[in-house]
Amino acid sequence: MTTPSGSGTPPSGTPGAPDGGPGMAAPQHVGPAPSGRPSGSVGAPPRPGSENARRVKTARRPPRLASLQLKRVDPWTVLKISLIVAIVMFFVWMIAVGILYLTLGSMDVWTKINSTFSTLTSSPDVASGTTDLITPGRVFTISAIVGAINIVLTTALATVAAFIYNAAAAMSGGVELTLGERD
Repeated sequence: MTTPSGSGTPPSGTPGAPDGGPGMAAPQHVGPAPSGRPSGSVGAPPRPGSENARRVKTARRPPRLASLQLKRVDPWTVLKISLIVAIVMFFVWMIAVGILYLTLGSMDVWTKINSTFSTLTSSPDVASGTTDLITPGRVFTISAIVGAINIVLTTALATVAAFIYNAAAAMSGGVELTLGERD
């Protein structure tokens, strides 16, 4: 850019400063340069504790809000997420059954139930063969079967629910969501 005099420097006198026309000077920072930047730098952050820093903190804008509609849920992603959640819940279920089994075992509940069962099912003419009703193998096998059925049902129902939601959202427009920035 050249000036009318042809000297090659901008009319503001600052090399490389943008000018708004002949004779217009670019705005410059007055005072010491913050954080080691040159005094003419644009967008320099104010020093903490300075008057400019206090002004920046008080002039906050309210958080923006966006109102959106959830039009479609992808059934494939719902299947994947529900399968992962169901598998995690299977492990939670098995740990809960184990804790309950150990707790009731420490209170001799299983021993009393097994002795009552053997008393009710034994006959005086047959040699006594003690068979326990509740054993750790039976408890955890039945719990694993119930947990596996739960995995299949939870995953299938969540996927079917995604298809039903998509059909309902096509008719009604979907769920309204209002999203906002953090304060």
